[in-house]
Amino acid sequence: MNTTVLTALRKNKKITAENLLFYVFVAAFFGAPLGTAPATICGVTAVIIWAFSGLAIRSRHIYFTKSWCRPVLFLIVLPWIGLLYTSDLHGLGMDYAGKTHYWIYGLAIAAIAPNVRTERFIQAFLLGLAVNAFVGLMQLIGLYPPINGWYCGLGRGYSTLSAYLVVGILMATFYFRNAEEKRIRFFFILLMLFYFFHLVILQGRTGYLTFVLLTPLMVYNLFRRRNIFKILLVSVLLVSMMLFSPIVRNRISESVDQLKYHINTDQKSAWGKEYTVNQDRFYMWYGAVRIFKDNPFFGVGTGGFGTVLKQRGSPDDPLIAHPHNDILYMAVSYGVIGVAAFFWLFGEIVKNAFKQRHNLLGFFVLSSTLVILVSGLFNAQILDAGMAFFLAVTVGLQQGFRQFNRS
Repeated sequence: MNTTVLTALRKNKKITAENLLFYVFVAAFFGAPLGTAPATICGVTAVIIWAFSGLAIRSRHIYFTKSWCRPVLFLIVLPWIGLLYTSDLHGLGMDYAGKTHYWIYGLAIAAIAPNVRTERFIQAFLLGLAVNAFVGLMQLIGLYPPINGWYCGLGRGYSTLSAYLVVGILMATFYFRNAEEKRIRFFFILLMLFYFFHLVILQGRTGYLTFVLLTPLMVYNLFRRRNIFKILLVSVLLVSMMLFSPIVRNRISESVDQLKYHINTDQKSAWGKEYTVNQDRFYMWYGAVRIFKDNPFFGVGTGGFGTVLKQRGSPDDPLIAHPHNDILYMAVSYGVIGVAAFFWLFGEIVKNAFKQRHNLLGFFVLSSTLVILVSGLFNAQILDAGMAFFLAVTVGLQQGFRQFNRS
């Protein structure tokens, strides 16, 4: 294992690039819940160290021989190929193709993952979440100004933060399951509830749904013996606790009203056939499916969804950049090739992480992947700056799994 910076200083040894890269990524994981800027700054710093120290060259065998990296390399190339036939080359096309740089952060962290204490990344992430949740609490009680009326802590939105909080809750339950001392178990129960509290004072309906769908996995970790009845009962209780939040109730009420609109309005225009502010995601999804049917093999290219949908709709319809669904985004942009690439990537991650689900790193990668997959059904997570970074480093951490480091 690499010598830490402090030990190196005490022993008068040279601080290595691996040491520096490790601490930069610790800072990146801590900063991720606090907004996109801290993680991005740390990510750029990490890539500079990785590239100019020679680590990128010394680790080249990873990028061309490990199974987890093959879909990553394909997904780096695919958006640039999609520029060849997009209808929005200089707008969203270049913007979305440029987002492939996030994968470089994953390649950089993979270079050190086998040789560092990866649990420090997870602990830094949980600490950053707790700090941000504390600021969110201060905003709720009026001791710190909210941002745009949201109690999202130091960040500027709730979509990505909601997903992070679900990952945090999952990890707190894992620590609880594996702790032996009662005080440690009690601490992680409190931490889980603290993250839960922050989740339910946010306005992210996608976060609520992601939490609901993954609640059984959380509850499973709370019991050392399998008991389906207990798991189901506690899952229902946890989901019901969300209703104590007036913010959750208001968002549910808003969703019900939007659904009633589509049930009662003219069915020729309901459920996304025409644009309406009453759940505009139906319009995005409906439009994406229609465009995919017309372009099933190669899609409409990188960033082409917005212009094609605009051409098909009313002149008064707004320009919608993407369909707010990761699978539909890949389908409409790159056709069946994009869908295959998407499932290749996530299938590889789930397969590898499931084998390692009983250790901390494996469960973190599995939890993060499941959260991104589920929340990506309602948001374009692979295009969001925060989640694109998080996905990339999660993918890169697979290099820390035993199966990729056998001699």
